[in-house]
Amino acid sequence: MPSVLQQLAGVEVSVVSDRTIARLHRQFLGVPGPTDVITFPHGEIFVSASTAERQAGEHGESSARELARYIVHGFLHLHGHIDTEADDATRMWEAQERILGALWPPGS
Repeated sequence: MPSVLQQLAGVEVSVVSDRTIARLHRQFLGVPGPTDVITFPHGEIFVSASTAERQAGEHGESSARELARYIVHGFLHLHGHIDTEADDATRMWEAQERILGALWPPGS
């Protein structure tokens, strides 16, 4: 997906439950179960607070910083990044962590 950020009047971020994001995941992507973030090219980013709580421990940080990670991930998708192939996913993860670190340094 090419970058759509400059074409958008705004971006809406919604923090939802696993139940809600699982419904969106199935309805729009045909995949059962919850996920961390879903981004729509018209400027909607949905992030799961429930998933953030679970995964925050895996990353050794707060749920709030984990949610911020998902929001950055969503903005990267709107900017044209994809993560369907391993190499693309690695590049996107590196960009995501670089941006997150600049916005919210680890341990702060």
